[in-house]
Amino acid sequence: MEEKILKIKALKKVFGKNKVLKGIDFELAAGERVVVLGPSGSGKSTFLRCINRMEEPTSGEIYFHDTLITDKNIQKMRQDIGMVFQHFNLINNLTVMQNLTLAPVVLKLMKEEEAEKKARSLLRHIDLLDKAEAFPASLSGGQKQRIAIIRAMMMDPKVLLFDEPTSALDPESIGDVLSLIHEVADAGMTMMIVTHEMGFAREIASRVVFIDEGKIIEEGTPSEFFEHPKTPRVKEFLKKVL
Repeated sequence: MEEKILKIKALKKVFGKNKVLKGIDFELAAGERVVVLGPSGSGKSTFLRCINRMEEPTSGEIYFHDTLITDKNIQKMRQDIGMVFQHFNLINNLTVMQNLTLAPVVLKLMKEEEAEKKARSLLRHIDLLDKAEAFPASLSGGQKQRIAIIRAMMMDPKVLLFDEPTSALDPESIGDVLSLIHEVADAGMTMMIVTHEMGFAREIASRVVFIDEGKIIEEGTPSEFFEHPKTPRVKEFLKKVL
């Protein structure tokens, strides 16, 4: 039986009068790669942000390894559930090396020397070791996003959440970032990805989840979802995006 890393029950999120999530039930097993699709404004990013507690749910429960995440120390929880954002979220007045080593050193997960050694190894792996002492402003969007991904990897997370990781990039950079995400997936990382890249979704997903108007309305394997959609709403969506 597959180990369930995340269990989500009746998750709701309301902003003022706007009901963004309307009662989501969801489970994520170890090693799964779940791609979350849906139209703009459907609640996909809010769903991920609630899991990482960037947003606090209005109601409902989220369990990480059977522990209610609202009972967990938020920093400890973010070590386990890493997040990569659409707009990189690098700290502009710190060098690339400082961006990578800050959290593991401050949280006492590693000594500075150890953190720098790991950061250099990861930078070498993505061919950006020469940028270790550069500041984010001097980097391209694709370089920033690849650094944001290895920054999340510095914490050895159990789950990685990607919120539209290529939507702020130019077409040339997208391939480099998708290639790195593929590599992380192939190494066995459990992940959830919100994306508008349909070809990538089809390639990388072990399961596709479709959210519309704050609810999961269909899910299945990539071949089931893309070739044999069950609901009229998904059929209509695919007709527009494929």
